[in-house]
Amino acid sequence: MESFGLLTTGLYIPFVTVLPYIISFYAALGLLEDIGYLPRLAVMLDSGMHRLGLHGYGTIPLMLGLGCKVPAILATRVLETPRERVIAMALTLGLAPCMPQTAMIFSLLAPYGVKYTLAAFGAIAAAGITSSLLLSRLLKGETPELFLEIPPYQTPCCPILAKKLFFRVKDFLLEAVPMIIAGVLVVNLLDMSSLLSGLAGFFRPVVTGLLGLPADTVSVMTLGFLRKDISIAMLAPFALGPGSLVVASVFLSLYLPCLGGFLVTWRELGARDAAKVFALNFTAALLFASALNLAVRLI
Repeated sequence: MESFGLLTTGLYIPFVTVLPYIISFYAALGLLEDIGYLPRLAVMLDSGMHRLGLHGYGTIPLMLGLGCKVPAILATRVLETPRERVIAMALTLGLAPCMPQTAMIFSLLAPYGVKYTLAAFGAIAAAGITSSLLLSRLLKGETPELFLEIPPYQTPCCPILAKKLFFRVKDFLLEAVPMIIAGVLVVNLLDMSSLLSGLAGFFRPVVTGLLGLPADTVSVMTLGFLRKDISIAMLAPFALGPGSLVVASVFLSLYLPCLGGFLVTWRELGARDAAKVFALNFTAALLFASALNLAVRLI
């Protein structure tokens, strides 16, 4: 696998890939906060979120996760209990791919029709919901009730919105950039020591057997830990059929979060709880992608 520059990739991920979504989503979030819409949204979705072990405020990280997982994971701090945060992170990481991944999946599957695109996103959503339901049953505790006052709609103040956006973006950069650079360094060290090659060899039976993908795609799966959107785009040269593209896209989207999401989740939850989330998401990715592979072969 080609190595990634410590400064080029380490700065490219937070500043080029993630930062535009951070700015746009935090701007939208601040606007929704200031006009008084978020409490209404939380109340409307509270009943459905309780079935997943969360209350209505769990919708905030889910909304952010549609753009980028890093701010979505950080947004789970609004939840009250560690149990809720674990469940919310599992749901956020698995329910829907981030915007760059979504664009890549659409570009790969759109030429084959809507049904393949819907199959990919449906499987991803089902896997995320399954992981969250399992965690809500396995983790002891109750979901707090949501009690809040619904404020009247208000006209937002632009200077206040700008200040909130500035401080949120600054906090993200101060937290995420050092971790991502450190993660890129670790990945490069593993690559130079041939450990990544050994890891690729270890997973080869899974990729070729359970997922029914060519052996050469193992390197793409390994790359997916660092850059999911690029790894999905790199499926194009393999000339896979639409069914195999669905299987590969689902597995790549779910098996592990990207490097930034992995590091932030680890930092927010600690090793033990983060391992639970990663293990469940990986298991769900393997099961759903394998089931899709079986369905493709039977059709």
